[in-house]
Amino acid sequence: MLLAKVAGAVLVMGATTCAGWQVAARYARRPGQLRDLQTGLAVLQTEVEYGATPLPEALQRAARAAGPVAGQIFAESARRLAAGGGVTAGECWEQAVEAVADTTDLGPEELSVLKALAPVLGASDRADQIRHLQLARHRLESEEARAREERQRYERMARYLGVLSGAALVLILI
Repeated sequence: MLLAKVAGAVLVMGATTCAGWQVAARYARRPGQLRDLQTGLAVLQTEVEYGATPLPEALQRAARAAGPVAGQIFAESARRLAAGGGVTAGECWEQAVEAVADTTDLGPEELSVLKALAPVLGASDRADQIRHLQLARHRLESEEARAREERQRYERMARYLGVLSGAALVLILI
């Protein structure tokens, strides 16, 4: 009986500790993903502004620059746009953001910033696209600053909360 209680206590502590560390990891990854998105948008802006590159190719270049997680949005959008099917660049972008959202640590605010690009991406003149890309980058910069503050405030707390909640559960159940 004692062995079962000890095994149960170890399992509860392990599960809550892992949960706390996963939440902390999300706080740690989010600022980097926002920074990678800004890099991708900067590359896309450069391609639109100076390169006059076709949009699928520009999105691929942005995907390579943006890093593995944030780059998925650009790559998925490029893939959908290259596939054709009568969809606009904005629809491809919005679909890509929605398709990749679950694999990122981005919050609803960041996703809404990205979705706000859909109506102008590939549908307006160069100057308007550049203006919207700059606006999105600035908004993501402020979200990154907020994410860094949240990381400092909540990352360690999430780890401790995982361990301490497990300890509390073990004490209650024993």
